[in-house]
Amino acid sequence: MNMSAPDILLVEDSQSDIELFMFAHQRNKSTAVIRIVRDGVEALDLLLGNENRTEDVLAILPRLVLLDLNMPRLTGFDVLERLRTDERTRRLPIVIFSSSDQSADKLEAHRLGANDYVRKPAQFKDLCAILAQFEHDWLSVDVAS
Repeated sequence: MNMSAPDILLVEDSQSDIELFMFAHQRNKSTAVIRIVRDGVEALDLLLGNENRTEDVLAILPRLVLLDLNMPRLTGFDVLERLRTDERTRRLPIVIFSSSDQSADKLEAHRLGANDYVRKPAQFKDLCAILAQFEHDWLSVDVAS
């Protein structure tokens, strides 16, 4: 399978949140390439690979990961911790994108190495603005340098 690197990897288990995100992407007339995985296990398999796949993992890393916290199988915290302990993904930009507004979640995300923590907005217009801001902040320049 030949996969190219997306601009944004959205790690999200909620179908309604995925649909809203993609609608905001269309509404903004965004050209960013989005890839979606539905839980932490899928995210780690894509980003770190597994023993059954020989693809060069570094060639398919996104420019930004938007990571939900509350997911089945592995939480966003579990995924974040694993990505930060692997040399290939240690510097990968990861933004926690969660409905949680708990200060303990924000502190833990930053402790584990998240680049930012953004609460999912309640209003669609705010989601459009946040997506545009993600693209401006993380995709408009080479943030790796």
